[in-house]
Amino acid sequence: MAKGIRRKVALPRLEQLLLALLLLVSCDGTVYHHFEPVEASGWAADDTLTFVYSGADLASRSTAMEMALQVRYGAGYEYKDLRVRVETLRADTSLLSVDTLCCRMYDDRGRRLGSTAGTMYQNGSNTVSVAALCCDAVILKVTHLMGSDYVRNIFDIGVKLTRAGL
Repeated sequence: MAKGIRRKVALPRLEQLLLALLLLVSCDGTVYHHFEPVEASGWAADDTLTFVYSGADLASRSTAMEMALQVRYGAGYEYKDLRVRVETLRADTSLLSVDTLCCRMYDDRGRRLGSTAGTMYQNGSNTVSVAALCCDAVILKVTHLMGSDYVRNIFDIGVKLTRAGL
């Protein structure tokens, strides 16, 4: 009989612990995280990927954001890193900022960086601060700066915006 009572008490505590852990992990300040697919033939030098964030956070609060690049790529990616240009524009297309982000794909010993799911890898760049975003929407235009007509073995490019300081 005592074992039955212990199980009833232990299970709710375990559920509470798991819920608390889930809440801690999910509260990282992310306000936008979206991926856009890259053409299977390769990412052309003149291809621009466009991301639109129109969250209420922008209009209601004048807050600085951190921006990071996310890359999903294949084992055949042939460069040590991926450098991109990100133009941040208001909804009326007036320019807010231009940033360069670099995502290292391999370390100095030639080992792939990031996480993997089979033959696909995912990695993120350094973050850059984006000026206080106090407009209805933000448009992010991403182009690669690799000096090649096509960058192959990239599946998706993502942009992640988080509140600064979190």
